[in-house]
Amino acid sequence: MAPEEKVHTDDPAGTAAYRRTWVGIPVWLWVNNPTPSSWGPEPKTATLGGVTVTATAKVQSLTWNSGDGQNVTCGAGTPFNAVAYANTAAVDSPTCGLRYQHTSKGGTFTVSATTNWVVEWSGGGQTGNIQMPTTSTSTTLRVGELQSVNVVTPAGDTNH
Repeated sequence: MAPEEKVHTDDPAGTAAYRRTWVGIPVWLWVNNPTPSSWGPEPKTATLGGVTVTATAKVQSLTWNSGDGQNVTCGAGTPFNAVAYANTAAVDSPTCGLRYQHTSKGGTFTVSATTNWVVEWSGGGQTGNIQMPTTSTSTTLRVGELQSVNVVTPAGDTNH
């Protein structure tokens, strides 16, 4: 079973069809509820003809491609906790995230997560690794830009 990757932006209520964030705002990346069967390690042992073999499947790496040229390789990440960060400014993920430096210019970026799996095995006095096919998922993300403008009022003071 492949891990379920998650992208958190400042618009968590956004649907997959219209998910958005802003230039310079942290985007959190994580695997939703990683389990041994979706993330590893998942050991299995079998015996045949007096030889016991143990094989352990696990995620070797997870690489996020932001769609704008950034690649971030990290572990399972840390789920965003809206309650913990409700009264704070934009907070970076402590384990896996990124910030966009440019807008998606009216379109969207395709954010993808590619998971590389490995099976480590031992038995009969031998050991080895088997690289498994990668799994990948993606979503789209609109990246906009916010700008502030100083306006001088008739009284001469500046409002932001």
